[in-house]
Amino acid sequence: MPYRFFEEKLPFHILSRAVENREIFKNEENCYRFIFQIYAANVGRAVFNIRRLDIMKAAQAILSGEEPSSKFIIKEHPPLVSLFDFVLPITHFHFHLLAKSKKSLALFMKKLKGGFAKYFNLKNLRQGALFSGPYKSIQIENQTQSDAIVRYITIINTLDIYQPGWREKGLRNWEKAYEFLENFQFSSFPDRIGKRKAKILAPEEIYEKYSLKMGGKKEFKGFTENFLKEKLVSFNSLFLE
Repeated sequence: MPYRFFEEKLPFHILSRAVENREIFKNEENCYRFIFQIYAANVGRAVFNIRRLDIMKAAQAILSGEEPSSKFIIKEHPPLVSLFDFVLPITHFHFHLLAKSKKSLALFMKKLKGGFAKYFNLKNLRQGALFSGPYKSIQIENQTQSDAIVRYITIINTLDIYQPGWREKGLRNWEKAYEFLENFQFSSFPDRIGKRKAKILAPEEIYEKYSLKMGGKKEFKGFTENFLKEKLVSFNSLFLE
């Protein structure tokens, strides 16, 4: 099935970094809060004054494929974007998503970054911008780009968390690297291999409609294992460094 591209349905690779390379995703609580904020920003808003523990539990449920309770999130509109892949590599985040329009993408990112920055600043008694300028985006124009972005987000960037510097030095152990990819909660790799079905991600029929499945789950797993064994690293201007 050929790659499908629609004028008002725009697939993007999105990147946004924290100011001063601040390690905003170094601890699980921040990561879970960001996951919760992704869901809330996409469909509406979080209710006021939720306890941290409740948000963490709600985020864990979202990653497990459960619909969050209405006592946590107020739905105000249909999803602004369809999220296909994500990863939170300590100082920044990457998304692979499909936006209804550039306007809907801009609104989603404003709500997401603003909501998380408010939480982070209150928690850490700080003021000012948390993210370094506007988010960066590259529009994805064909199937080859789409497949490469999936690998870049779910495998390459997640490995940066597992073993910093691996791109230059190579992986020490491909089997342990794969185990990390499989069990790391804050990327879409577990969803790509069928181990999980996170609720923040697009429904299966959206992947099918826009040819964004990148083969079957076994095929993706096999590709990943070969990638790790060969310590293959290949980048070009497609990626947002």
